[in-house]
Amino acid sequence: MSTAPAQTGAEAPARAPTRGPGHAAAGLFSVAILWVIAFAALDEATLRFGAVLAAVVIVTQTQPATFARAPWLGRVFDAALLACFAFAGWWFARVTDQLWTGFFVATPATLAAGIGGIAVLLILAGRAWGRSLVVMALAFAAFAFAGPYLPRPLSHFGTDAGEFVQVVWYSFDGVFGRMTGLVAENLLVFLILGALFEKTGAGDSLIRISTALLGRVRGGAAHAAIAASAVFGMMSGSVAANIAGTGVFTIPMIRRQGFSRNFAGAVEAAASSGGQLTPPIMAATVFVMADLLEMPLILVIAAAALPALFKYIGLFAQVYVEAIRQDIAPLPPEDIPTLTARDWIDSALVIGPLVALMGAFLTGRSPAMAGLAGVVVALAMGLILTPRFRRDPRLIWQALCAGGISSARILLSVAVIGIVLAVINETGIAIRFGIAVAGFGESHLFYALVMAMLGALVLGMGLPTLPAYLIIAIVIAPAIVEAGVAPLAAHMFVLYFAVFSSIMPPVAYGCYIAAPIAGADPLRMSLTALRLSAVGLLVPFVFVTAPSLLLVAGGFSWAELGATMLRLLAAIWMLATALGGADPRAGRLVPAARAVRLALAAGALMPMAAIWCPTVLGAAIAGLGHPRPRPPVLRGSGQAT
Repeated sequence: MSTAPAQTGAEAPARAPTRGPGHAAAGLFSVAILWVIAFAALDEATLRFGAVLAAVVIVTQTQPATFARAPWLGRVFDAALLACFAFAGWWFARVTDQLWTGFFVATPATLAAGIGGIAVLLILAGRAWGRSLVVMALAFAAFAFAGPYLPRPLSHFGTDAGEFVQVVWYSFDGVFGRMTGLVAENLLVFLILGALFEKTGAGDSLIRISTALLGRVRGGAAHAAIAASAVFGMMSGSVAANIAGTGVFTIPMIRRQGFSRNFAGAVEAAASSGGQLTPPIMAATVFVMADLLEMPLILVIAAAALPALFKYIGLFAQVYVEAIRQDIAPLPPEDIPTLTARDWIDSALVIGPLVALMGAFLTGRSPAMAGLAGVVVALAMGLILTPRFRRDPRLIWQALCAGGISSARILLSVAVIGIVLAVINETGIAIRFGIAVAGFGESHLFYALVMAMLGALVLGMGLPTLPAYLIIAIVIAPAIVEAGVAPLAAHMFVLYFAVFSSIMPPVAYGCYIAAPIAGADPLRMSLTALRLSAVGLLVPFVFVTAPSLLLVAGGFSWAELGATMLRLLAAIWMLATALGGADPRAGRLVPAARAVRLALAAGALMPMAAIWCPTVLGAAIAGLGHPRPRPPVLRGSGQAT
């Protein structure tokens, strides 16, 4: 048997909707999401189960099981899955009152129904996202049962089948827990908004404007791709969807300027992963973080601003240095679009919804209402500004269908993550991990952070951004808080590494999506993407030791902020030139010069003034101490800037 899964072990972009029952169900699901936000009020149990049920129906119909020798068996298999889930849902509805009161007691019938419901979710999650998510859920389930037989640091009382099903299925701590409710209530509307952006032509507008503004810089096509992916990625909710949506335009554009296939794909993968960190939307993780931290949303958005800015400055610097190393010219004048009044009008396709979102946030509206305002404005702008969108109402329906499919897939992943969260809460493993890291971090905070980074990268491999952050925030963030890190800094820290797990080998699912577009090897591409993201990997360590970079993390100091920004700028340029092997003044760098620059970058990142002050001065001398060379004759048209 084969299904239509995402790439094995990796996140894949949501499939384009096709006509049929799945297409209709996805569109109606989007309409239902918008209707509930605007007009309806559902109780928590109905909302959570109804949303997961819709996700099960949509995934079975849009990614059906297929048997090569007997196609009809696939339909029978999916019908059996739906019947099994309906039976499990019927029992869940029957005992809902008992769940609220805490008097539920499992019976053989409820046990069988719960196991069936959990099995359906695992099968469909594997179909939608590949094996990584399912393997993780099964590993945690095995951990729950094996508690008494594990070595001492991991041992616990264990559980039996009845207790496991009760906490995972028949409670509000597992599949239908708080996170499922949060996603269903507040986050799915942003996936609909991202689909609308694509259908209204907002992505094309972003690429055209970015190319016009940045094309005259060396490596301009890659810079334009970075800018477009940053904006589109913050709304798409998925690294893979962002790469699939913008990469088909940006990767060939980067290739045409003279960059290698490997580098072109790596730029898009690194930029798309960074889009998940770009405020104000941050691929909807900002709402989960605000909820977990019990902080006002606007403060979390403010905290994310400067780290994301420096992450992108680092990416721009690496691309610029690569263009110098390869003697790549700016885009030829004929390839740089001339912006017209129409282009600036079309920019409202992006600016209008973002202004509506921020206006709703600032006036105290809920995330769901803010997302609804963005959807309404995006729809209105599309109808007013995009003739194709206005002439063909089917595009609105296609956007709703695409948003519904993305919503269904995300909901499935969050429901499966509920299994993991239930086990974590039941066994107390997160608390013990936190105590262990806190004890280690009392005298070795840096090593505790490295342990947390490695754990986050491993746990996040193969998972979409939101589920990856959920797992890591529950398991690892409390541990580094116990080690003395401010809660906001701790959650930002783990979010960064949850995102960068998308380009971390051997899974590197973002690179597996970009590789076919670029025609390159995904593993080589992942190593290049990691090099390009070096600053993004270091920024979390900086704002943990200098929380003023987060603006609102507590203990804010203008002096610390200024010094931190100066240190980061010096480190970014030293890292970019050392890793890229070139400098606009010094030309190609010999290995010894690159080693010196790496040492200067490391020194600039140290929080002790006795170390960073001389190294920042040394970085200034290394960067400006050479005379400016005469402009070289470059491959292609135009002159270097």
